[in-house]
Amino acid sequence: MRKTLFAAIVLFTLSAAAAPVRAKTVLETDERISAIREEAESLVLIQSVLSWYSRTQGEESILELTYRGHEGLFRKENALYIEKLLSEKGGELSGEERRALKFLRDYVAAEYIGLDTAHFDDEINNAEAEAKVTVDFMAGEIAYRDLNGLLDNEKDPDNRKKLQAAQASVWEKVLNPIHERMEERVRELAVEFGYSDYVAMSEELRWVNLKELIRVSQEYISESDALYRGLLEKEVREVMGFPLEKFSRSDIGYFAQVPYFTPYFPAELVVPAFRYFIEGIGLDLTTAAGTQILIDEEKRPKKHPRAACYSIRVPRDIRVTVKPSSGVPDFETFFHEGGHALHFGNTAAGTWEFQELGNNAVTEAYAIFFENMWGNPGWLNRYRELVRDYNRLIAPAGAVPELTDADVGKLLRNRAFWNVYFVRRYNGAKLLYESILHGGDESYYRDYYKGQTEDLQEVYRALFSDAYGFALTPADALRFRTDVDAFFYSADYARAFFLAAQLEEGLEKMFGGDWFENPAAGKFLREKLWATGNMLQADEVARELGYGGVDAGAFRRRVERMLKQSGDLMKEGAGGRQ
Repeated sequence: MRKTLFAAIVLFTLSAAAAPVRAKTVLETDERISAIREEAESLVLIQSVLSWYSRTQGEESILELTYRGHEGLFRKENALYIEKLLSEKGGELSGEERRALKFLRDYVAAEYIGLDTAHFDDEINNAEAEAKVTVDFMAGEIAYRDLNGLLDNEKDPDNRKKLQAAQASVWEKVLNPIHERMEERVRELAVEFGYSDYVAMSEELRWVNLKELIRVSQEYISESDALYRGLLEKEVREVMGFPLEKFSRSDIGYFAQVPYFTPYFPAELVVPAFRYFIEGIGLDLTTAAGTQILIDEEKRPKKHPRAACYSIRVPRDIRVTVKPSSGVPDFETFFHEGGHALHFGNTAAGTWEFQELGNNAVTEAYAIFFENMWGNPGWLNRYRELVRDYNRLIAPAGAVPELTDADVGKLLRNRAFWNVYFVRRYNGAKLLYESILHGGDESYYRDYYKGQTEDLQEVYRALFSDAYGFALTPADALRFRTDVDAFFYSADYARAFFLAAQLEEGLEKMFGGDWFENPAAGKFLREKLWATGNMLQADEVARELGYGGVDAGAFRRRVERMLKQSGDLMKEGAGGRQ
């Protein structure tokens, strides 16, 4: 045994000596950069784990405390040092080194604000967790965080209005004042850090040209306006059973649930459906590190109801939390978070910045790409096979009804509507509203919004009424402070909607319309796209797929195709074909 061990040591020594020596990067050789990276990596890990337990166990949010002892990490001088390094050694650095340093610099800048405002985040999280309301048709107090779930499932429109009124009272009296103080402070900090304003800072941190994104988005929204409004009228009448004139913002949650389809999508099939989908493209929940992606399905009283993905340590510790429930939106949400999980779980990039930092436009595109499978008729046929197997092997009484062709057609039209709805909400209303909210130059929005900008609640009401296609009341618009994404995260979603459609169209061109049954498609995703982690930007991924960059073309074509397929299937269904 000792001889074998000695021989192994000799062989390892010889092979190591023969192997070329990799030159160390500036990330490794610069002592100050190494110290910044090590401290940042430790802090991100601690914050991720604590956030996981806060979300899954209902632990108190203590984000502010995690920054204690790390105040020196987020000094402006550290960001300036990285900028100086990029300037002085730019010619010596590889493209990946430059990008990693830029990601690190962006992280320091964002956390400069995060450090100062963490107490607001804790205040908001804890206020939400503690807030309770009463409504006259329910006994006892109701937790604020339970209201969205109640709204989603309340059949009585008058009761939905009462539930939303209770929500609005919490926004107005509890949450909006905290958000207002936070917004004022982040704008001050952006200027203090050296930016002209918070909008300019967000553009740099998101790696986005907001004006161009707004222009491309508004062009699509304008040309598809009549299509959207026609779909809205049809879907409201069919799903809700009353005309659009009676529809209000308090109905959105119930409307989005599409109650007709709930029996077809039971909670017990949420996770099996995802496993079935990824098996078709030759993947499973094994990470690039050989570990398993954790799915926490346990239903705990204080657990946040919405699914979420946590990239604790990429790629070896990836977790998804979910409280499985029935309905199409819950299946979509889990597929969305599963897309994030597979992206990070299959990351092969060894550079920490590409594992954990960078903007999220690309990972959101992978997530929405998976979510969009519920608007793909080929995948819906595969899901019908899963339901048949489930009914045959596990629920012989046929507990889960099977979608007919007409049902699939109806669902396709419904998902096409929601796809356009979210583009109008994020690419349209949110980008414009947040530009105004954060004091951006009027050149960002004046071509698309001509109204006043002083009364933010009214600005919100006007922009979102136009985007949604139905009027919001002043009470509805009390969301004007809570419905805001830090550093224009809405821009990541806005690009992701378009890029997700390019991903689907690109895979269809490469692997055929049934790509979701082709392991080669999974291999392409894993090795060509996911392996790079967050390194690639949205336009670069689009170019990998054969496009010039992110644009609305594939999204437009996808919606048009879904509507045509919907019409064909409903026509066939009416003729008796299954």
